[in-house]
Amino acid sequence: MSTPFLILDTLVQNRIKTLAHLQHMHSGTAFYLNSIRLTSDVLAQAYDNAVSAKRCWQYKYLGLSVGALLVVMNPVEFVKALNVLLLEYENETEAKRVLISNNIFRRRQVHSQDLSNVSSTFLETGVYQYLETPDFPFELEYSSVFMSLCDALIAAYNKLIDGTEDVCGQAYLDAARRFDSLIKKIIGIVFKDLELLSLSLLVEEMK
Repeated sequence: MSTPFLILDTLVQNRIKTLAHLQHMHSGTAFYLNSIRLTSDVLAQAYDNAVSAKRCWQYKYLGLSVGALLVVMNPVEFVKALNVLLLEYENETEAKRVLISNNIFRRRQVHSQDLSNVSSTFLETGVYQYLETPDFPFELEYSSVFMSLCDALIAAYNKLIDGTEDVCGQAYLDAARRFDSLIKKIIGIVFKDLELLSLSLLVEEMK
């Protein structure tokens, strides 16, 4: 095995472990740091605010978009598509959305030829290639959305190392790391939320 693949394999295993842990923390049955029980009611109350509601929609979009890319068979095209999605997601979450017609946000099937020229991103075309932002006629539940996002991300990380030993050179590793940088940001935000929630619950118990 090449050195880049071994590095990527370690990264993937660590990230999957972290995502699985955070997923469990939102199951409604977990104890944070083996001390504070995070029930479904506690989580629902903690995430009942405008900031969490906005993140919930963002995580829903990301989970749908990553899940749609799992059909891409070529590993190089897959990691390239993840990088385009990274740019589009960051644009969306940073409220720098370009003005385009609503119909481009409709869910569409991904074809390998769509990924042949990743330089033609929304920055040039004004159109998202891979980020899906559909409307839903119902409210989203934060914990459920986040756990679904974890499922999609775990599948994507596994795909990055599934039979990719021959293609995993430095360029492939760098592309995977760029996508991972976004996921690490999300993980950091979620950990911070859980820490603040656990601290507030501990203070309440000590009163």
